[in-house]
Amino acid sequence: MSDHAVSVSKVTDADIDALWQLEQRCFTSDRLSKRRMRFYMSAPHAEFVLARAGGPVLGYALLLCRRGTLLTRLYSIAVDPDARGLGIAGHLIDELERRALLRGKPFMRLEVAVNNQAAIALYEKRGFHQFGIYNHYYEDESDALRMQKALRMPAGHSKHALYPWYQQSTAFTCGPAALMMAMTSINSNSEMSVHEELSIWREATTIYMTSGHGGSHPLGLALSAHHRGFRTDVWINQPLPLFTDGVRSEHKKQVIELVENDFAEQAQKAGVISRQFQWQFNDIEAALAKDSAVVCLISTYAFDKRKAPHWVVITSVDDHCVYIHDPDPGEEEHVEFQHIPLSRDDFLRLATYGKRKIRTAVIISPAA
Repeated sequence: MSDHAVSVSKVTDADIDALWQLEQRCFTSDRLSKRRMRFYMSAPHAEFVLARAGGPVLGYALLLCRRGTLLTRLYSIAVDPDARGLGIAGHLIDELERRALLRGKPFMRLEVAVNNQAAIALYEKRGFHQFGIYNHYYEDESDALRMQKALRMPAGHSKHALYPWYQQSTAFTCGPAALMMAMTSINSNSEMSVHEELSIWREATTIYMTSGHGGSHPLGLALSAHHRGFRTDVWINQPLPLFTDGVRSEHKKQVIELVENDFAEQAQKAGVISRQFQWQFNDIEAALAKDSAVVCLISTYAFDKRKAPHWVVITSVDDHCVYIHDPDPGEEEHVEFQHIPLSRDDFLRLATYGKRKIRTAVIISPAA
């Protein structure tokens, strides 16, 4: 069989039976069902392609795209055992890289079993590098290496250092979860637990938001970190109150204002620095260069089309991107939430909330 005869095309409904037979030949567990194959065949966030050489299906590959980010994920790839060594996987990956770039997504990630040395060697040869590990990832409880490739970034793009990640345990504690990650990145002995998460939320909450439980105020988070032995600075581009926009109840507005003013008085007494200015990306870079941690408020609209305030922690920056840990993986299947790459141009648009375009961050540093 000639390597040049291989063609790659999108999966159609007529291919599903052949793909299912291939899935059974290639995998004994973690298989895609026919239902999921049909779903991904037309899903707007997926690229599902197969390879042929003038005859039957020889392999397939499935790419998932993370909305609002520069990230894609090579979720599954399979090559017929009888066709291995013919470059099928390379053809499939090449096509998915092309499709990722056409979508404006220059990062591709994947998981591979730690004992699959042949696959690891293939990915390394194609420019993927390891940046993490998932323990007990597969159905058989085996571990998976996490690998990434920058599809068009030059050498020197960010190689992620280990950065602690914590999943928020409630729908309203993103602020405490992000703060715990930031504090633990500075002091590995800092606690990351549900008890600590809820304790910080009680300390930092505004009591009310537009609806439901209150969110965390930047001054409240800064005070929580200060009480735990860290030096904190708060950057806000608007005067207080921050979170009364969109609150219809006059009583709730009054309560939020009282809470925010109280935070301001506590911060002044504690020596927590609060600066009101239109901070920019270079300010974030300067803080990270001093080994500080940065917790930032973003709007989730680019991710889930909901205009909700959400706290994340910035893990690193490079010449092209800012990377964030999102404490809320959400309910969408196979979503990435660690070291999510966002373009520098997009980041400041994402890091605003509400009609007043509130931009705020909490800078956490070791105690002097």
